[in-house]
Amino acid sequence: MRATFLRTFNWLLYFGFCSMIATGLLLAFRLPPGSRGGRGLAVLGWGRHDWGDLHLWLAYGVIALVIAHLVLNWAWVKRVAAFGRLWPALFALIAGLALIVTFFTLPVTRGQGDDEEDHGPRRGQGFRNQLR
Repeated sequence: MRATFLRTFNWLLYFGFCSMIATGLLLAFRLPPGSRGGRGLAVLGWGRHDWGDLHLWLAYGVIALVIAHLVLNWAWVKRVAAFGRLWPALFALIAGLALIVTFFTLPVTRGQGDDEEDHGPRRGQGFRNQLR
């Protein structure tokens, strides 16, 4: 029974991962952002933002499945991946969490070229120029 559950779970994780790759490639190459035609294009009636939302939720699902996968296979992680010691597995877990926290807390600034992705007024046609 456990083997059937784990096999089904692993297939679900694999399918979620492949779906995330597929939507990422779709967004990168078929529905490009910016002036190359990212606006107004659609695949199966969905635009870039719809596919981006699906990609995001697939990523959340895959993250949850990976965490559950690690919990379900913790004995294997300790035995094989950590060579029978707990500290390598805990070190990897702490290093991964530190990486996530670091990227989540980095300051956000406006970079160069962000005007192309903005759906507001074009360069040189800001709010003040529209009032004139």
